[in-house]
Amino acid sequence: MKNIRLMTWLFMAVSLALFTRCGDDENKFPELPENEIPDDDLENIDPNKLVSINTENTVGELYNFWSTRPMINQTRFVSSGFTDGLDAIKPYVKSYNLVRVLGGRTDYKNDFYKGVDNDGEIITDFTGLISSMRGFMKTGFKPRIVLDNVPWEMVEDKVVDKYGNSKPADDYVLWRKYINKFLNVLIDEFGYNEVKTWRFRVSTEPNYTPEHWNGTVQQYFMHYDITVDEVLKVIPEAIIGPGNMLTEGAATFTTELIEHCANGTNYATGEKGTRMSFFCLSYYEKIDQNTVNFEEIVAPYRASLNSYSQFADIPFDIQEFGILRDEFGNRGLSLSDATEFGASWYATIAGLAYDYKVTEIYDWGQEDEKGLNTGRRNVTSMFLKMEGGDRLATAKKLSGYAGVIPVSKEGKLFLLVYNHNTKRDSKASRTIYPKLEGSLIANNTSWKMNEWTIDSEHGVFMHELYKDVKEAGVTNKTSSSARIYGNRPSDYFNDGWEDVYEDNKAKYTELAELPQTISDSIVGKLDDGSLTLKLSLEPHSVKLIELIPQ
Repeated sequence: MKNIRLMTWLFMAVSLALFTRCGDDENKFPELPENEIPDDDLENIDPNKLVSINTENTVGELYNFWSTRPMINQTRFVSSGFTDGLDAIKPYVKSYNLVRVLGGRTDYKNDFYKGVDNDGEIITDFTGLISSMRGFMKTGFKPRIVLDNVPWEMVEDKVVDKYGNSKPADDYVLWRKYINKFLNVLIDEFGYNEVKTWRFRVSTEPNYTPEHWNGTVQQYFMHYDITVDEVLKVIPEAIIGPGNMLTEGAATFTTELIEHCANGTNYATGEKGTRMSFFCLSYYEKIDQNTVNFEEIVAPYRASLNSYSQFADIPFDIQEFGILRDEFGNRGLSLSDATEFGASWYATIAGLAYDYKVTEIYDWGQEDEKGLNTGRRNVTSMFLKMEGGDRLATAKKLSGYAGVIPVSKEGKLFLLVYNHNTKRDSKASRTIYPKLEGSLIANNTSWKMNEWTIDSEHGVFMHELYKDVKEAGVTNKTSSSARIYGNRPSDYFNDGWEDVYEDNKAKYTELAELPQTISDSIVGKLDDGSLTLKLSLEPHSVKLIELIPQ
């Protein structure tokens, strides 16, 4: 046995579980013993549980992928009642992607196009647009504009599809004039130098027919080429790309759009190719399918982009994202899971997103419908601590949906460690041994360690809400929209749940915070200059470890 080493071994499954259940607030951060570990314990670690991390080898930045939200109705920014409530999300939301701005909607909002006059010139009234955008710009967020539905007055055969008019314009001369006038109105109001920094996306899920595009594949390629051409006439340096591709079985085309933009004949210019400043997908998980489909869906698009030098390094985004259905196949209005399941899934997606160089993931929202943090929001709080740091190389991946995202930042080391299982009732807890090596470890004798945890008993309030609501005698809905554990309790419960929520909001607010589960514990390196930690994770859990050199 070698000399006594300063090392903390984290027996969270036992020690923290016993502590958190005792209800003793004065012992919130238990002192963990500094143990001497026999050599054979380290030598016999199951290699499927060991993650070796080279602190001298960086693989890229821990960049921010989480700061854009989609918004279907930009008119909400006119209301101070709405905008005043946005302060809570400003630490992690920077931009809004404004959808269906041009009209053609089922609710007939954004009806800016009024037809043509006797001379064939278009008639428009952008008063509502300017009012909405002025309100938006006061928030400090950055707008992104989706040039999607064609106005109703531009099609003679009006068919109300799922999201409004999904047909192409009858006359592309009029469509060009409308796009031109729309952009110039924004430029007149907010200045060319501002508007040229905005992103413009042409359509939403154009391979989803007829719901979002009631035309052929070639008609969309033509629509894209013409729209891009007109935008570039107004803003030559415009940041513009195609609609987010549906990645469900109903998709009518996939990577063909990339091929068209790379090598196809441009319908507007007759030249080869079309500008594509970014490319994007939709990605929705379904709990009832008991899988994580990210790699299967994303890999072909990543490979296609990489095959063209002009597109290999453009932003590659997921511009619609969430967990669409619960384990019973129910959907509802929720687009996420609000428990620890959603948290561990999100951490899993983050690890894969960095692997496939996904630049951004647009998020419908990480709070519940009353504004409290969900488990997934707490994962973002962990990301914020690591943002801008250097991601470190790991020797191999763990099996299943567990992993470590290691980061070096400002002299500190961070480990985001996660364990996800595709079934909510899984009992598959897991022990992971991150082994840190390299000069960053060897040059420091000891480290101060902090830990934050999300699991069924940490950083999640939904279980307590469901218990209280049921005890109050409030019944749950039984329809196909009765989604369980979504971020909208109104999806699942009948009237009466809101009274329970408000009566217990202080309790839920406390439970919803990201808890620090270890504070200022001391850990030390081995004689070989490495540092190994033992982390026990519940079936759906995420931990953030912070190591500060002493």
